[in-house]
Order: sequence, then structure tokens, then C-alpha cells
Amino acid sequence: MDAGKPRPKRKTQQSRGQGQEQGRAPKRMHIQRNEATLERARAIDVVGLVEARSFEINALQRAIDSARAAGNSRAFQTLPRHLRRRAASHNAKRVPVRLRERATAEIRKSAQTSGGQPAAAKRSNRYRRRRSRTVRGEYERRQAGRRWLETHVWHAKRMHMVERWGTMIAESPTERSHRAAYRAAREKTFVQDVSFFRTLEITGAVDAVVALLRRHAAPGCPVAPGRRAASLTLHRAGCFPLGCLGPATALWRPTASDNTKIRTVWLRLHPAHADAVAEEFATDCEGVQVTDISTDLVSFELLGAQSTRVLAAVLGDSSDSASCGAETLRCIAGINSPAALGEGCVLALRINDPRLRFPRGLLHSPAPVCADTAQLDAILQRWPDTADDLGCDDAGVWDRAQCAKDVDSRPSDKDLNERRRQNLVPGEGLQYRPGVDVTVPVIAVRSGPEALVGARVSGGGSSSDGLAHGWTLLAPRGWGMALWMALVFAGARAQGLRERVHAAFEAGLPSFPAHWPGTAAYDLWAAPIAADALLRWQRRPPGKRVNYQALGVQSPFFPPFHTLLGAAAPPTVYPRTGPAGFECSMRRLRRIHASAASRSESAPAAEPNVPAPDIWLLTGERMAGIVRAMLQAASAGDIEGDDDNAFERWARPLLDFVSPVTDALSLLSSCLVRVRLVCSGRGVPEDNAPVLNPCAGDAAVIIGYVMTGSFSLARGCGLGIGACSLRGLFALWRASQPASALRKCPRVLVASLGGASSADAVLSILC
Repeated sequence: MDAGKPRPKRKTQQSRGQGQEQGRAPKRMHIQRNEATLERARAIDVVGLVEARSFEINALQRAIDSARAAGNSRAFQTLPRHLRRRAASHNAKRVPVRLRERATAEIRKSAQTSGGQPAAAKRSNRYRRRRSRTVRGEYERRQAGRRWLETHVWHAKRMHMVERWGTMIAESPTERSHRAAYRAAREKTFVQDVSFFRTLEITGAVDAVVALLRRHAAPGCPVAPGRRAASLTLHRAGCFPLGCLGPATALWRPTASDNTKIRTVWLRLHPAHADAVAEEFATDCEGVQVTDISTDLVSFELLGAQSTRVLAAVLGDSSDSASCGAETLRCIAGINSPAALGEGCVLALRINDPRLRFPRGLLHSPAPVCADTAQLDAILQRWPDTADDLGCDDAGVWDRAQCAKDVDSRPSDKDLNERRRQNLVPGEGLQYRPGVDVTVPVIAVRSGPEALVGARVSGGGSSSDGLAHGWTLLAPRGWGMALWMALVFAGARAQGLRERVHAAFEAGLPSFPAHWPGTAAYDLWAAPIAADALLRWQRRPPGKRVNYQALGVQSPFFPPFHTLLGAAAPPTVYPRTGPAGFECSMRRLRRIHASAASRSESAPAAEPNVPAPDIWLLTGERMAGIVRAMLQAASAGDIEGDDDNAFERWARPLLDFVSPVTDALSLLSSCLVRVRLVCSGRGVPEDNAPVLNPCAGDAAVIIGYVMTGSFSLARGCGLGIGACSLRGLFALWRASQPASALRKCPRVLVASLGGASSADAVLSILC
């Protein structure tokens, strides 16, 4: 220790005791005992004392709580946990009004520097200058070049969104829902927003409208005015059976008298071929007026066993309970499956604002039972033909001007929330107020397999389990989100485009445009898929990918129907291979994929680089029935000879139905027939796999290709939907054993693209 510094004094025992006493002194409370006063006090009224000082005590308690909260937490931290948001500490508008002033002061205080000066504003950049000032403006900016549905924001939070045909469409949910979607379609119900479908309104004289539809519809399609929705297959004028455009649904506007000279019909079209149909009608619309009203309507499709019950729950709050449509819907609400009801029926209703009340948990409660069984039996026997009219000169959905006025005059969500706040019972629905609330006209169309194939379907081609049966709901624009939330609250499972195609596949039915070869819409649909598959295959190293050349697979990425039918080459939208087989340029593949994808999204009516397909598809139940009868005759040995004349003689009934043509053999050689393949053992059909005739001799002959193949949850085995040539089916049926029980459904082999053994499958004709 340094000698110059004084030595610190050591604390003695007395000094340490004094320090301890000084530390304890503030903790003591000195009181004065007054024994005389306590002796004179007989009793103290504690309750009376507290009641007299209750205001002061409560004020003191509130002051203590506020002081504690002000010192330990911010305004947004005092909210319940379900109302807290991370951005609330930076935006005072995200907290309730009662705390907004305090939150604003805290944010202003935290923005200041340590010296009390306000913090410098952030330096602006190009992104901040160009972005919209409101959420609505931002949404409008993001919709440039593409259309958003009214339920887009709801779907974007829960599903994968893709751009198809110029519209943002929900492709599939973000959760794993493959089996859940199948169970919903089989046992319950699922709903899809199909507002991306196009609607053409044709108005004119009855004879002119019917003549226009007859020129473009396949023979046998119902084009005359009626009270039911009619399924059509459209072709280019004068080109049947060539020039197929695709399926459509015709819906006639009801009239008070059948003698009305001016009629209106709606054509519901898939966007893949809507532009082609609109252009075809525009060049052949003499005496009629064709208008595109796609943006004036919203539509939803319900599929599943409980779809009728969900629809009745959503539309049950009808403003006119005595109307035919409302009464019919109440009676059929307890039917187990919509397949028990005839397809094509139209129910017109006017319901109250669906935002007033939402049905909840209907699928977990017992199904309603119709009290009047006699009335239900009468409805089922004569499935209603007059429920499509609201009566009383009410045009309903058909009056677009009045529907737009109703949307503008409806109460806002803020007003409805204020009315809910005034309810005595929280969560209770609002009552309809005449003159304040508005009504919504809707149309419910009973949909099913006929809408998928574009023609009437017999019992052999329909599904009995409800996978393809349901309802299509049409409403004016502006009510999409309200109806969608009502359907979801009622218990319908929201699905996307992929699940809808899968439901049709499980039912064993084709879907448009994925299973319509011979149409321009199919080529524009399959070309991007083929380009994607080829790009993925080329990205893999040669040692890690399948060597298709060594296996003898000619076209592993798309079904080569043109090669099967003797055509020179497929359309230019498909990827082409170079001189080294599949080893073509990646840059060229990406360019082909981009051009094909842009064509698929815009779906133009006439492609300059896509020639008219030189193959045609057999569609319709009438032609399918003719082909089935012809195949039975071929298996019975009624056709003699093995040359082309025998094939032409065998196909004479089909030629008589189609039209008299000069080159009949060429027409028959370019015909494709859709088939269903059900595996009888192990094995699952693959996409683009060849279909072989096992009875052709030593070597199996390719008679068709699989367009979609997978494992079927409904059947518990492999299932495929493909197309075969008419000549190949003729050879298959002739080679089958006449005495065999498999004459109606012969067996074929489905080859494997990866080199595995072929799968044995049973083939049946689809319309």
C-alpha cells in the first residue's frame, strides 16, 4: 500500500450496529396508543364506513391500476391476446378507438431522439413513391392484365392461385386435402367459385335464336325453348362432326306466355373455348344480338351428397316463402343425394340479404324431414317445371339494371355491424327490415354429368354416388362474397380447380378441356403440361432419368393422337424434339412453354399458328349408343372380311347419323372415342400411356392412349380416362371371344412408360 495515502479506518462493532439500526429505521411505524379512547369505543361499523367511502376507494384502486399499466405496458399490450398484432405498435389505427389517443402519444414519443427532437423522416424511394395510398388502390393496381374474382382475397389466404384464361383462379388448398376433398364430394359437399365461367346472352326472335343454336349444336341436342337447362355440344357452323368447340349449357329466360316472339337465352361456357364461341356467333348472328355478360354474374358450384341440404340452408331465408322455388327447396332439403333429382331443373328464388344471418354447423345436425310426404312424392314424380319463374312480373337475375341498383342501395357492413351490436343476444342473426334491407334474386340449376359431357347421359354413363351431382348457383355481381361466406359457414368445404377435375375423374367422367382431344382448347391445355414435363425431365442428369428411347416410348409427355390416326405432326403448340431425340434446346423449350401458356391463358378464338385439328371426337349419348351397337355386332361376327370395305360397312350406321360425305373412309379413320379403363388387378394407368390390344397376335397393337390415370379412391384400383381410335376398337371387339361374358367390356393392356409390366384393364365406352 502506498505510504502517502491515509489508511482507511476499520469499522468497529458499535459502528456496524448503528448502520444496521439506521437501515431498519424507515421500516418501522410509530404509533400512539390511546388506551382511554379504545375503552370508550364500544363498536366500529366497518360496512358502513366502506360504503360511505366507496367512491374514494374505487377511485384509488383505478388510479393504482392505471399507474401500474402506464408504467409497465404500452397501449397495444393492454389488449386481449387475440386482438394483439405486431404492427399495432407502429400504427395507431390498429388499436381500438378508446386506446388510440394513448397509442398515438406513445408512438410520437418513441419517434423522438434522445435529445427530444423529432426523428428524421425516412428517405423516400421509388417503391414508396409508386405504391398506392389505399388497399383498394393497391388491389386495383395488381389486377392489371388479369381479372380477380370477388372471393379472390379469401382464396389467396388459403389456396394456391394460378392465372388461367386471363383470371386468377384457386388451383388447390394449401393444406393436404386430396382424400378430404373426395370424402367431401362423396359424403358431404364441397363448393367452388366458378365465376370465371363465361356467359353469353343471345336475344332475338325465337326462330332466329333456335336456328343459330341448331347450326352450331350437335344433332339431337335440345335447342328449343324450355324450362330446364339444356346441355349442348357446340361445333363450327356446317362442320359437324369436325370443328368441335366444346360443351355448353343453355338456360332460357322464362316468359308468362309461350307465344312470346322475342326470347333470351344464356349460354354458360368454359373460358377455354368461350372466345372461339363468341367469335363464331359474331360472324353468324343475323337477326339476334349476342352480349357477353360474364362480369355481371357470380356463380358457385356445389357437389356432394349434402349439397341440396346446404343450398336449402343458405337460400331458406326467402323473402317470398310462398313462391314455387322456395317451397320446392324446403321440401327437398332432406333428400340424401341430389342424384335422386332430375338434372337440369331450374329453381328461381328471391332471398333476403345473406349477410343478415349465417347458417352454422348444418352437416353435424340431423337432416330435416319434410312433414308433407305427399307433397314430396308429388315433387319427385313431376320434378317441377314451373319453379324457374318468380312471377308477379319479377325478372330476377335477368334484370341486370335492377340488380345493380339493389347492390348500390344495400346497407353497408358498418351499418349491419352496428345493428348486431345492439342485439341483446350476441351472435343472433338480424331481422329483415323492409325498406332498409334489400333482397337478392338467385337461380339454382341442378347440375350433373350432362353438364360435363355436353349431352344427355344414360344410366350406364352416370355416377350413382353423387360425386358428379350437385347444384350451380347464379347470382348478380356484388353478392359473391356474401353468398360464399354463407356457403362456407353452412359446412361446405372450399376447393379449387384441381379438386373439381379430380371429382369428375373419380366419377369416371371426362372434364373439359383435359379430356376433349380434337379441339383447339385441348391442345392449348395439354401443350404447357407437356412442356413442363419435358423441362423437368431434361433438368435431371442422364443417369437419373428414364431413358425413353431405350424403352421405345415415342411420346412420353403428351398423347400422340395425331400419330395414332396417321396425321403428319401434332400442332405447333406442342414441344418438338431435335435430331438427337428428346435432347432439344432448353431455351427453345422455355420459349415454346411460354407461348403455349400465354395461349392457354388468353384462349384466343383463332390461333394463326394452330391449324384446325384434323381429328374429331365422338361426343354425345346418341353417337355413343350407335358405336356400342356397332361393337356388339362386330363381336358377334356379323361383319365379314378384313379390308377397309368391311370397316366401312361396319361403320355405316355412324356415317348415316353424322352426314353424307364423299370421303367416308378418311372421316372414319380420324375418329376418336373416349374410353374408361378400370384395372382388374395390380397396376395403375399413367398419363400418356399407350392402350394395347392383347388379341392382335404376337405383338400388341396400340389402339389409344391414356389422358389421365391414377389410383381411384372410389373403386380401390387403378382408373384411367383415355381415347382410342374407332378402327382400333373395331379390331379389339372382333378379336374378342363371342361366347365370353366380357363382350360388352373387353380387356386391354395399359403399358407402362417406365418399363414396368403392363396393367390389365377393362375398357368401356364413354360418351
